[in-house]
Amino acid sequence: MEERKAREISLQGALMIFGTILAIIVVGRLVFTFDVALLLMFIGMFTTFTYVYYYKFTWRDLFEGGVVPMIARASGAIMILLTVGPLIASWMLAGTIPYLIYTGLQILSPNTFLMAAFVICALSSTMTGTSWGTAATFGVAFMGIAQGLGVPLPAAAGAVVAGAYFGDKLSPVSDTTVLAAAVAEVDVVDHIRSMLWTTIPAFVVSLGIYGYVGAQAAGEIDLAGVNEILAGISKTFKMTPLVLVPPLAVLVLAYRRFPTLPVLWIAVALAVPLAMMQGYDLKEIMRAMAAGPKIVTEVAALDKLLSRGGLAFMTGSVVVVFFAYIFAGQLEFTGTFRRICTSLKENFIGNSKGRFVLSASLSGILTGMGTGNSYLSEIVPGTMYKDLADEMNISRRVLSRTLEDSGTVVVPMIPWSAAGIYMSSVLGVAVVEYVPWAFLCWLGFLTAWFYGFTGIAIWPSDKKADA
Repeated sequence: MEERKAREISLQGALMIFGTILAIIVVGRLVFTFDVALLLMFIGMFTTFTYVYYYKFTWRDLFEGGVVPMIARASGAIMILLTVGPLIASWMLAGTIPYLIYTGLQILSPNTFLMAAFVICALSSTMTGTSWGTAATFGVAFMGIAQGLGVPLPAAAGAVVAGAYFGDKLSPVSDTTVLAAAVAEVDVVDHIRSMLWTTIPAFVVSLGIYGYVGAQAAGEIDLAGVNEILAGISKTFKMTPLVLVPPLAVLVLAYRRFPTLPVLWIAVALAVPLAMMQGYDLKEIMRAMAAGPKIVTEVAALDKLLSRGGLAFMTGSVVVVFFAYIFAGQLEFTGTFRRICTSLKENFIGNSKGRFVLSASLSGILTGMGTGNSYLSEIVPGTMYKDLADEMNISRRVLSRTLEDSGTVVVPMIPWSAAGIYMSSVLGVAVVEYVPWAFLCWLGFLTAWFYGFTGIAIWPSDKKADA
């Protein structure tokens, strides 16, 4: 039997394949509102048949050379994502996250409302890894308080969104944080340290502006909603600093550069006896770590935030990542991504590290605008640019940071994205109104561009250093 020889992918062909993928996502999401995971499965079918029947790649080589290695490299991230589910559940039952929420709400004051809203939402999202849950609980409460204070509602909504996505971007238990590190193939802790270079300046500037705007507010603060949440937590959990042992252990072990997965396992193990102290038996704890906790505090919004976690909670994220890696692995193996990147380097990037960062950033932003999905805005440019980063002697930590600066925090600023629709619905403020106040969401990629062209925090390739 004569062996088939695969046809070379031209630039026009690569762009057509890439354009078709974006078209399937955009039309499927915006016109038909299809599920993202199903759309990604259909894209995998499209790329498979295109490469096998038009470009003459063999079915076996396409999967063994493209899909399997890609998923194998992502296996660490998938394991972390699956561990994060039981981790969140155990921390909920242990009272760790409720304790942090309880403490944070007690620092509210009228003159520092916007700053407090921003900081408390940032702390909540960092500990829970969820921006949506933070906005649905703290966000709703803060919007009501803002009206009584005379704080502009777009400013209040912007502070909530920015704080909520601070943790979504930086939290070691956030799916997007783990995914960005996995796509660029860097350690999660190294990725977070790299992100601090762009996120901390954005955080400080945001805090200063919120402080100035909040100081102009006048009126009496209505803490009825906040007091309801405080009462619900205090009646349900034992408020003791002991419950902070698991997150403190994570911080210490991460600082000492222990591998991420064992650190998460230790954090889960430490939370189990604390959950038993809160009155849950071992069977209840195990059930919650599998299917998710069902915590009842008599405060509906609080119940929704605290009843999160478990293996089942993370399966949707894992499915999306899995199907995305199928077509991404094919595009990488066939040279489709390489062909586009080669053209970009020849016609735009050249030897400029600033243009590399700008190009990777814009690719993430445009993918986010086209798909409205934060996962794809990380996976697509991350897979495209990681080899080019090595070639240009740029650390992949710079790339992973750029993926978050231009993907995770940009999606809630897109009115037609799921995040944008959700935030505007929950907070009662249109996306175009709160975007100017969500400083953290757009200062990140602006700082990334500035660093790229000035050379600040643009480190040499770790791959070449290892070699």
